[in-house]
Amino acid sequence: MLAATALPMCLIAGAALAQGAEDDVLDALFGEEAVVADADAKPRSDAGSPAAAETIATIDVVPLQAQTPGAATPAPSPRGTAIEEIVVTAQKKEQSLQDVPISVTAVDGAFIQMINAADLAEVAAYVPNVRIDADDLGSPQLFIRGFGTNAFNPSFESSVGFVQDEIYFGRPGYFTESMFDVDRVEVLRGPQGTLFGKNTIAGVFNVTSRRPSDVFEADARYSYGSFDAHRIEGGAGGMVADWGGIRVAGLYRSEDGELYNGFLDREEEKLTQKAGRIKLLLYPLHDLTTELTAQVSDTEAAFWPFQLMLLDDDTRNFLQSYDPDIEDDPYDFNTSADTPGFIEKGSETVALNTRWDLGTVAGGLHDSSLTLVLAGSRFHIDQLNELDVSPADIARLDNHEDHEQWSAELRFAARADSLFGLGREIDFVAGAFWYESSYTLLARIMAGSDLGAYLLTDDFLQLASGSGINLFGAIGLPGIPLIGDLLGPVIGEDFYQLDYDQDVSSLALFGQATWFLNERWAITPGIRINAEDKTVDARGTRHCTLDTLGLPICVMSLLLGAENYERLDLERDESDVSPKFVIQYFGDGGVNLYASYARGYKSGGYNALSFTGEDLEFEPENAETFELGVKATLLDRTLRVNATLYETRFDNLQVLAFNGIFFDVSNAASATSRGLEADFLWLTPFEPLQIMGSLGLLDAEYDRYSSAPAPVRNPQTGELQLDAQQDLSGRTIAFAPKATATLTPMLTFPVFGLTGRLAADVLYQGEQFTDTDLDPASRVDAYTRYSARFALSDTRERWSITVGANNLTDERVLNQVTDATFFPGTYFAQQASGRQLYAALSVRFGS
Repeated sequence: MLAATALPMCLIAGAALAQGAEDDVLDALFGEEAVVADADAKPRSDAGSPAAAETIATIDVVPLQAQTPGAATPAPSPRGTAIEEIVVTAQKKEQSLQDVPISVTAVDGAFIQMINAADLAEVAAYVPNVRIDADDLGSPQLFIRGFGTNAFNPSFESSVGFVQDEIYFGRPGYFTESMFDVDRVEVLRGPQGTLFGKNTIAGVFNVTSRRPSDVFEADARYSYGSFDAHRIEGGAGGMVADWGGIRVAGLYRSEDGELYNGFLDREEEKLTQKAGRIKLLLYPLHDLTTELTAQVSDTEAAFWPFQLMLLDDDTRNFLQSYDPDIEDDPYDFNTSADTPGFIEKGSETVALNTRWDLGTVAGGLHDSSLTLVLAGSRFHIDQLNELDVSPADIARLDNHEDHEQWSAELRFAARADSLFGLGREIDFVAGAFWYESSYTLLARIMAGSDLGAYLLTDDFLQLASGSGINLFGAIGLPGIPLIGDLLGPVIGEDFYQLDYDQDVSSLALFGQATWFLNERWAITPGIRINAEDKTVDARGTRHCTLDTLGLPICVMSLLLGAENYERLDLERDESDVSPKFVIQYFGDGGVNLYASYARGYKSGGYNALSFTGEDLEFEPENAETFELGVKATLLDRTLRVNATLYETRFDNLQVLAFNGIFFDVSNAASATSRGLEADFLWLTPFEPLQIMGSLGLLDAEYDRYSSAPAPVRNPQTGELQLDAQQDLSGRTIAFAPKATATLTPMLTFPVFGLTGRLAADVLYQGEQFTDTDLDPASRVDAYTRYSARFALSDTRERWSITVGANNLTDERVLNQVTDATFFPGTYFAQQASGRQLYAALSVRFGS
């Protein structure tokens, strides 16, 4: 009954949402995610074809070799089309959706190309209760169900894990590496500690790139869009003999972006990406499969893409001396900054994935296999950006990061007819995972040539005193560049340097089994036992000309409140046990109900950006989640509705708190998130039309957070209150909109012997705060964006031409608003993309 009414309830929820009744809808719904699959979807070897139909799927996963005992086989649809199965690897093996109890949304490569998505952030807009802010390419922020990590502090590990081709990547910056030749992206929500390990406490992005196909094929796509955006992507390969095959793929991407720096006359979002991948698929023995992957990626971009917002009168008066056109409109894609900043980042990865199909082995184990995944990767970031985002040269950050990691996973999977004669069949996987990494950071916060002039402003006096001192009157002292010029040589070279080295060694044992008790019921217990050792050397050192002259006055250190320190051989030894338990009921007509419990864990560490060497350590996060879900394929396999109702509780939530200059690290006691995720796909009675959509409802708040940072400016009085605290217990969490929703109708029709596809997207996101202190200035209002596209292809889909537009109404939206460094009461804003027009040509050769 629940499954049968899920779609009408989703539609009722959408209507209520439009009237703002988000909380009422939350109480009315029950279920899990929806699979959105295309009725005409090609086999997976063709999934990357640009001409393939759009596919978004919320996926449940069961081994293909272990079909659900007793489950009725759906009767063939009387109409010519029906929703086809989608295969995923969300549980470490190829499995069919709709049978396994996980809240997963899958997006295939064809859909990613059709919406002209360039990165995972644009894909995430179609996934309920998921948010990615990737404007900072080195420190992207990812949130699932309201939980995530501000990766600006490099010692924080992401709460959302990133896995590509079965390789776990340990730095958040991997999320913004080149995305190309993608087969599918699976977004697993909730703790995934059992199979994916530590630091997947909020969820996992599981990306699969395309493999060599059975026959030779090649495909290429070129797109051109607004702001001189070029993207060339292609791949070619197949089986060259019975013993193996190859696929080679590459990407070139360049764009100017929208944000213009009038002070430097340059584009502040200019970006170039180059990447390549080669996959060798080998069959040295009839039961042995080996896949060797080598990938390289390189990105160069301007940096930072920030704008000033809500300038104080005294700050405006100071900055106008450097740029008379200084302004603080965060919605006009204009900024004014004196530093030609940049970021250069890249990675090189090599992996070997070997699977040995053992068949039936002693003890009555069938379909058994042994898999070994070995991988090594290097990742680096070199960046220069100014910390004040203004035409005055106050301070810059020169940052260099290097990361190396090595990993190995060995797992055994098999199926037995029963558990010692009890019940029916049991399907299981068990294994071990080893991970080691080495990370180094060298960061210098450097005084600019105008720092001397800044020292005479009210902004500096307010930071130095920690109060709202206004020494120079209501509008403040104007900037005097001459003072900076005179004091510059006196100050000389002046910077504060951070050196941070971290080595991590982790070892885990894991196992999970699905035991079918009878034709209706199954249980899935799982567990992961993890042990980790983390060793850190941290140093903070001031460097200045005056210090070498015997005058211990380093201006930058004084401004930061920084001191010399050295903390060597810091060590953390942690262990964790993450259990999981699921109970499932398989009903008639393709209905699957489940209830689950899972626990997750993210390791603690040491503050890499400390200025004093005090309170370096922060504790690990822990989370537990309860879920109730329904997955149903109805109406002769023309309607699929999946939904999940969940509650997640976090303890020792790791947060960054702005201190007026930089960010302090702390644990925020506890927080709870509860809500609903749902997706659907409907092949309507009007055969040319299919409709897909999603809905996410979210209520995430701090249970206890009594020492939270308060807004720099008191929301009631307007007075400055530097270093003030507030009690956020019972208040909402930042980056947690109460509602998100998407709706995508697509019409397929003949056009003079060709095939036309017309699709539109409605993307809604509720209001949210974008800074930890819940400053009213950081609140982003709810908004709706619209996109549309038209594709024309030949009937065999050997070529296609697509024209489209994202954000048709040019809705101006801010991704994030944070406190500005050096200017108390002023803010930095990151603006989301405006209207984007594009056209693309795709071609495909081979079978």
